[in-house]
Amino acid sequence: VAGPLTPRGNRVDTENAAIEYLLNVRDLVSAAVALIHKGYAPFCPGLDMQYFLSLRPGEMISETQIKDLSMAFLEVSDIIVLLPGWEVSEGCQAEYQRAVELGMPSFYGIRSVPGA
Repeated sequence: VAGPLTPRGNRVDTENAAIEYLLNVRDLVSAAVALIHKGYAPFCPGLDMQYFLSLRPGEMISETQIKDLSMAFLEVSDIIVLLPGWEVSEGCQAEYQRAVELGMPSFYGIRSVPGA
């Protein structure tokens, strides 16, 4: 699932960066659940926040490490599902470009994904 995560002030439903992030997480998780119902086993980058919540004092995961993790999952995936607003995310753009290089089918929104 590829969709905006980092707050960029692009949502019309809030001007608060923390709330925007949480709404973006919600959108990604909701999309992943919908894909599960369609018979897929999705990777959901919105759940990456749990890695940060479990860090011990002094530990850190860099943005590069998190993006590399997402890309590693993408490279073993069968499809990429692009959620509305993906175009404003540099990470999503990079994932889409890699999916194209791999010849991976791209779907725009959950409704376009075939399934049960």
